[in-house]
Amino acid sequence: MEAGGIICFNGEYLPAGEAAVPAADLGVLYGMGIFETVRVSRGRPGMMDRHLSRLFASAGELGLEVHFSREEIDRMARRTAAENRLEEGGLRITLTAGGEISRPCLFVTARKSPYRREQYRYGIRAGFSSVRRNKDSPLVRHKTLNYFENILARREARAAGWDEALFLNNSGGLAEGSVSNIFLVVRGKVITPHPESGLLPGITRGRVIEACAALQIPVEERTVSPGELFRAGECFVTNSLMGVMPVTSIGGAPVGNGRPGEITRLIAGSLQLL
Repeated sequence: MEAGGIICFNGEYLPAGEAAVPAADLGVLYGMGIFETVRVSRGRPGMMDRHLSRLFASAGELGLEVHFSREEIDRMARRTAAENRLEEGGLRITLTAGGEISRPCLFVTARKSPYRREQYRYGIRAGFSSVRRNKDSPLVRHKTLNYFENILARREARAAGWDEALFLNNSGGLAEGSVSNIFLVVRGKVITPHPESGLLPGITRGRVIEACAALQIPVEERTVSPGELFRAGECFVTNSLMGVMPVTSIGGAPVGNGRPGEITRLIAGSLQLL
């Protein structure tokens, strides 16, 4: 479970129940903070350079202080995985804003992966959330602690029997999932919403775009209408923990033939994430 086991809290390794963020921390009071979710495979955190680059970039843009170096945070992540004997799963690196009488808090927690092998084999179900993404928000391109919209969308998904909720933006275009970026495949071309559609450009999203170039699969970032999903031959979603996950139905309607597609499998295999 996330926040279970041993936590690295401001450089100290403590049982989960002994770590506490001060009540006056602006992260607690107003959700001022950021986080990164890092995949652990064979006991090793992956893509740490990319995750730390985004963490420090977001901290700089949002005016948050980081009291540890990249090298220190990297060591914290690796030791937290080891302390929890985590072979396969994920780490969350969280940075709060701190407060007038307390410095920012940086802590690393461990969790097992919530994704099951059969989901990769048969695909997951998705549907559209009633919550809209504000594509003009300065926060939408950062992984912030302001996560209530995502939680509301996840609740909707569970109530409807879906595995993931998809956000449209305030212009009616496709944005992203509640915990993922989304891709569709149309006549051999991979298409994904442009960051200006109101989404967090994920680490794995970037790797998929790179993989498409290496595989000579055409890829396009642009405005995507929700109706295009129902005309696509394939669909998949991505994040650092799930990797590449096929989507085989949206709102109860099958995507393509209702089975994971060949291009999805090819991209997933090239990333060695399945």
